[in-house]
Amino acid sequence: MYKPTSCGISIYTPGVIPEELRDQFGNACELVCVQIPKVYDSCLLRECLVGEPDKAKPEEGIFFDSDLRVRIDCSADGIVNPRVVGLVPGSFKVISKRPVSADPDRKFITFTYQLRILYDIVFDDGTISKDNELLLRRSETVGPLYCPESLAIIRESKVDQSGTIKPATDEDDEIVKLEIVARVLDAQIVKEDCDTPCDPYDDVCFAVFTVGIFNIIKCELIVQLVIPAFGFCPPPAPCEKLGEPCEIFNQQLPPDFFPPQLDDFITGPGLDC
Repeated sequence: MYKPTSCGISIYTPGVIPEELRDQFGNACELVCVQIPKVYDSCLLRECLVGEPDKAKPEEGIFFDSDLRVRIDCSADGIVNPRVVGLVPGSFKVISKRPVSADPDRKFITFTYQLRILYDIVFDDGTISKDNELLLRRSETVGPLYCPESLAIIRESKVDQSGTIKPATDEDDEIVKLEIVARVLDAQIVKEDCDTPCDPYDDVCFAVFTVGIFNIIKCELIVQLVIPAFGFCPPPAPCEKLGEPCEIFNQQLPPDFFPPQLDDFITGPGLDC
């Protein structure tokens, strides 16, 4: 969380480094003013989501999500290769930034997003249905985070190579950024028997998933900072080319032709029987 600092407006203007700072900045050649997004506050949200209501334990951070419970054909024999393939483009939206009454610069951030999950279904006849899609829709509220409002209104227009002027961006000068790391922890098939008496074909089957998600929420503002510079970046080194396939092969060590023995794990090779 945000901690106040003593930094304010720099007393040094961009240009040549003052003599009293040369020892402090070493080989830096000048002070420059750069415009960058600065992270003012951030927090980490960890969630474990399950598609089986009975497994939910909110007090332990395990929550039920109905999106992780998908009805499938009961001839399915298993779920394989479940994976999170990314955030649905354009799905991340900030719904509200509600300020704390005692400190309007601190806000509760409410946002939504969607994760795209793919999985394969193996049926009892050996066939496989590949790349079935599941959308996980989430709404979260975090905070309070230190998200002060920007006084400046920053807009930019760009001219492409054809000379066409692109319209000015209309992004919020106060940036809320979402970073996600998510993966499918488990995927199973659950069969629910129909009420008796009933037709056995009336059984209902579901694919249920367990997904672990790490969210990092960042509040950023576009600011200008005075920093020491060591000059312009040098040209990058030339890209290395791969050699001929046989040249690369001849430089590689031969593989282990046989699996390691148990003794190799205990004391290393060479132990007498």
